[in-house]
Amino acid sequence: MQEIKLPAIETEIRVAKEMAAGNKIIYTVVKVSILKSDEGYIMGSWIAPLAMLIVEPGRQYALSITGEKMPLEMILELAPSLKSVVNKARGIHRIKVT
Repeated sequence: MQEIKLPAIETEIRVAKEMAAGNKIIYTVVKVSILKSDEGYIMGSWIAPLAMLIVEPGRQYALSITGEKMPLEMILELAPSLKSVVNKARGIHRIKVT
């Protein structure tokens, strides 16, 4: 009997390109999944939004895609690359005292 090989699913968490809305910048965190054959051919793919990081003057906050507030630390765990975004935003609004 011939062995049946199931396709592999590769999944990554990514940050979509930022979007500006007024004085806010929105970063969407998505889960990208790719279905691959044993030979490496792509058989299908899908993207599922997970959360958003909203950066506005003086504050940053996260929302789950269902609209619920989520701790900023949680979105930074999902997408560590957003740490630099948050640090940059916080640095922009600091006042240097000389």
